[in-house]
Amino acid sequence: MNSPWHKADPSLLVKIGAEVQELYPNLHFYPQNDRVVVRGSLPIIDVGKELDRYSVEIVLLADYPNAVPLVRETGGKIPRHADHHVDKESGEACLFVPDERWKIYPPGTTFLEFLNGPVRNFFLGQSVFRRTGEWPFGQRSHGSAGILEYYAELLGMSEVTVILGYLEYLSRPTLKGHWPCPCKSGKRIRDCHRHQINELRTKISRKLAEKSYRLLRNDIDKILGNHV
Repeated sequence: MNSPWHKADPSLLVKIGAEVQELYPNLHFYPQNDRVVVRGSLPIIDVGKELDRYSVEIVLLADYPNAVPLVRETGGKIPRHADHHVDKESGEACLFVPDERWKIYPPGTTFLEFLNGPVRNFFLGQSVFRRTGEWPFGQRSHGSAGILEYYAELLGMSEVTVILGYLEYLSRPTLKGHWPCPCKSGKRIRDCHRHQINELRTKISRKLAEKSYRLLRNDIDKILGNHV
């Protein structure tokens, strides 16, 4: 078994800590056996002013940066509820649909960029919603409905069976040009959306696509009922 990232390269932990401390001096790093826990006070800056402040715990797992850090609000300001994009049991924040990781948390993203991007936007959204009752960036639904919304936006196609077709092809080990295109044009993939599907296969892992496919298949009756 490989050593956790912070033990395999201690200098990387020092570098990340120094970068973060310069901008967020109230965040502190606590190395543990197989992970690094970051705890402290996170200011939310908007238009050059501090709009709010949250007590947070962020866990960098053993295989960071491959695994997305786990983010929790620990001060009780955000309800543990799906409507607030927080898992009721674990308290983990849902920063984005996992399938959208390629866009929001692509390979090479630094921990500071992670804090300034999806983490900051999550907490900014919570603060604005608490004040106005509206989400500043819009919001996706929870669970399979959110996955459906993401792929409908990504593909420009809202039909559930079409999205399931795309996910099925994204989750397969190989793609055959003679297969029917999932867009339901009646054409073969090689004569229709082959380039689009191949590009998506470089961005969305088979594992994620397979998981999303299963979630949508399990909830298809409920989803179809809401999209009649």
